[in-house]
Amino acid sequence: MRVVSLLSAAALAVAAVSVSSEALAQRNRGQATTAVVINYQRVAAESVLGRDLQAKLVALRQQFQTEAQALQPEQQSLQQERERLAAASRNMTQQQIQNSSTLAPQFQQFQQRLQQLEGRARGLEGDMQCSQLIAMRDFDRQVSPIVQSVMTSRGAGIVIDASNTTSFDPNFEITTTVIQQLDQNQNSRVANVTRHAASECQAQQPAAQ
Repeated sequence: MRVVSLLSAAALAVAAVSVSSEALAQRNRGQATTAVVINYQRVAAESVLGRDLQAKLVALRQQFQTEAQALQPEQQSLQQERERLAAASRNMTQQQIQNSSTLAPQFQQFQQRLQQLEGRARGLEGDMQCSQLIAMRDFDRQVSPIVQSVMTSRGAGIVIDASNTTSFDPNFEITTTVIQQLDQNQNSRVANVTRHAASECQAQQPAAQ
């Protein structure tokens, strides 16, 4: 999955909340609201912060992939056990297997091992998704104040993602300005990417809803 595509949700979130109270007031008074345009994909790809985020996300995914690969021996062992049990129980009904003092415990042990493996795999997947989501949210928090500042300096009341427009006057685009200000600010040059458990994101869901 490309980092740019992962950032689309964060980008849309920024665009959605970028309407200021003054812009709403202008709308209520029937006045036109000036809009500026930003290419969030360029911000993610070209800014120092965005490049740092991408590099760290790649490293994080590699870490999870390494841990996932460590599960392969158990996967192979389970496959062999599945084939052995299938051969041992050939021509037997489910009831006969359950009544077998030899095979029933072996099937139970197999199911327990399989559930444990699937749980570990789901855990890794959930942790990776949550870690990426939190990294994206942090990226959004770093970018949003810069976007807001540039928007205000232009006298605009709304920011539109370039991907949501068919055409616009280049004079209204603020992408380069936002990237420059991000790069010049020491507090917005380093992405915060760390490992998080899936439970951290699950705990935040009720509040987000």
